[in-house]
Amino acid sequence: MEKEKTSKEEHSKKSKAHKTIGRKIIKSLEKSKTHKKPRKKQIKTHKKTTPKTSTKNVPSLKLKSERDIAMDFAEKAYQRFDKLIKSIVLFGSQTKGQSILSSDIDIVLIVDDATVNFDETLIAWYREELGKLVQSNPYKKDLHINTVKLTTWWQDLTRGDPTVINIIRYGETLIDFGGFFKPLKILLQEGKIKSTPEATFTCLNRVTGHIIRSRLAEIGAIEGCYWAMVDSAQALLMAVKVLPPSPEHIAILLKQHFVDKRLLKMRYVTDLSELHKLHKSITHGEIKNLDGDVIDVWQQKAENFFKVVLKLIDNIIQ
Repeated sequence: MEKEKTSKEEHSKKSKAHKTIGRKIIKSLEKSKTHKKPRKKQIKTHKKTTPKTSTKNVPSLKLKSERDIAMDFAEKAYQRFDKLIKSIVLFGSQTKGQSILSSDIDIVLIVDDATVNFDETLIAWYREELGKLVQSNPYKKDLHINTVKLTTWWQDLTRGDPTVINIIRYGETLIDFGGFFKPLKILLQEGKIKSTPEATFTCLNRVTGHIIRSRLAEIGAIEGCYWAMVDSAQALLMAVKVLPPSPEHIAILLKQHFVDKRLLKMRYVTDLSELHKLHKSITHGEIKNLDGDVIDVWQQKAENFFKVVLKLIDNIIQ
């Protein structure tokens, strides 16, 4: 009797633990629906996250304003690289007056590869030293540091590239060796810097790449849905002591152990089979584009199946 009582208590604890885990997972799924953050395209050379360090030992942590932080970094970068730096420019939300608490500080370093031979050795040294500089100077705000070669900058400028134009229009110089950046701002204000047909076609050529990346992201979403359903199904089979099979055999076993016993509706097995076919078609390159509505439907089906599986496993454990 004592052994039976102990067994029941352990069984009850496992059941409660399972319910708690299930509730937490469902809650996190529902929370992710209501708190989706927009994706932001960023070109990063180095990203510095804010460490937990005492301000007493690290003076740079005492700096509060974005401008002071940016200037502190610019001065240290110029000391490290000297005349290799042509200009250091602050741009982005800080210079447009759109900065919020979570905004990063965007800085562009224009390096002189026209008078200095930027070979592989120098590039490797520059990257290593810039990395050291970022790591040794923690700030209360994150820095996004972009390095641009002078020749590339000038080529894009003469073509009227939109990115360069906007950096000149809104950017604020932190370091400007020999007065390089400020005259460009004046020329732009006077209308003497204009876009060219080459810049127009360059922008258009980038569109194809953006669309391809977007489509790949959509296809990746289906892969996530597929493996969510596969893992859910395998966990369910494991709960009834069935060794988890390869994905293509899951549907048969679900029907045998759950649908035929009226524990699971056949539509879930059908959904899994259809998603398996869709995933296979994507893997083989037969499908290269998907509508957003299709992705939404499969995401919802994967979540619904997961919730049903949680209830079934809970009943099995009890």
